[in-house]
Amino acid sequence: MPTPEAPASRSRLAAWGFFVLLVALSTRLLASAVWRGVLLTDESPLLYHAAAIGFSYFDVGFVRRGLAGSVVSLLGPDRLLGTAVFHVLCAAAVAGGAAILFLRLRLRLPAGGRWVYVLLFVALMLRWAEDPGRTDLAVAALLVAAVLAFQAKQLVLSCLCLGLSLGVHETGLVYGLSLFAALLLDGARWRQVPRRTGAAGLLVLAAFVALYLLLGMLPHADVPTMVSVVRSRFPTNEYVDWAIYFAVSGSRGVRTSICQNLGDPTYPLHLATGLGVIAIFIALLRNRARPSLPAALLAAVPPFLFMSAVANDLSRWTMLAALNVWLLSAVSACDLAEDADGADRRPWRRAALRIGTAMLVIPLIHPKTWRIQDPIFSPAPVIDHALQEVGGPRTPRFRVALARCDADWRSVLGDDPAATPNR
Repeated sequence: MPTPEAPASRSRLAAWGFFVLLVALSTRLLASAVWRGVLLTDESPLLYHAAAIGFSYFDVGFVRRGLAGSVVSLLGPDRLLGTAVFHVLCAAAVAGGAAILFLRLRLRLPAGGRWVYVLLFVALMLRWAEDPGRTDLAVAALLVAAVLAFQAKQLVLSCLCLGLSLGVHETGLVYGLSLFAALLLDGARWRQVPRRTGAAGLLVLAAFVALYLLLGMLPHADVPTMVSVVRSRFPTNEYVDWAIYFAVSGSRGVRTSICQNLGDPTYPLHLATGLGVIAIFIALLRNRARPSLPAALLAAVPPFLFMSAVANDLSRWTMLAALNVWLLSAVSACDLAEDADGADRRPWRRAALRIGTAMLVIPLIHPKTWRIQDPIFSPAPVIDHALQEVGGPRTPRFRVALARCDADWRSVLGDDPAATPNR
């Protein structure tokens, strides 16, 4: 006869399996690069991303997005290897947080709930695995940590996690504020927050925002020095120069990104497919009207639209928005009464439909299903490929868009504008 501890033991084992699976999936491209012997060469898939986070507080002083680079610098002198380790550590942090939330879910298998949560997070991790070294996983790890702190009613700690994410990338605050607002709105949780605690949390966030705005007044190297320091750590490559350009160009880089969007005939498609992916996550993860639809939309749509207006990588903004929906839904599922799902025995046919749809999300968003050029811009590469097969438009290559939007971009790096791509 099964003991009461048996179900709990099986749940813990399933959570550990979920954790191991997610970490393993996150290393796909890194493992391929090691197998091909290119991980630490000028053909490394990490080259652009490692350069983008190549700015460390220890090397160039207080600069925006310097937190990730500072962590990487502590992982060893080789920045490509450090970036690979950083990716795995962030993936482990994200997987650990997801596993904890998975363990707390109060959904039973007949509703297909647990499998839907697993499959959708697998889809996210597989997509992140194809773009290793980005700050997205670090931002995701801090968003997950903020949610776990929120669940534990540690509001100030939750705000601290959101504030730290601003040191990694601005998306941390953009998505974090929307997620935080959605968590408070759903089920009117804001009513449960003591005023003093809420004020303390706001003060923490305001302090981080103020520090971010004052970074230009804190000690840091000038642009030529920063360019020289980062270039010295990597092979001579155009990808490195592109990464440095966007890191040091400020509003000029934002204007370049906006210009690129305006000149991209596939931009409306990517915006629509991004919203479509978000809608699928919301439809699959809502359980007995929780989270509320307004809260789910608030968590995902505003940050996605904002980032899609000022930057180009719409697949990234879609994945972070989908993560917000997953986290909000997980918190709502954890809050369900113990027997809440028992009153709603959904037919297996409906459960199979939900699980099957969740499985289809993986090939829908994965860039290797049907390959296209520059899948970073496309939330659903398979749709781009299908439309291109019948004569649909293609996304302009970045080199072409950059030449059109900022022909003198190399001057930001102190180069001769007529310099060759590889300096």
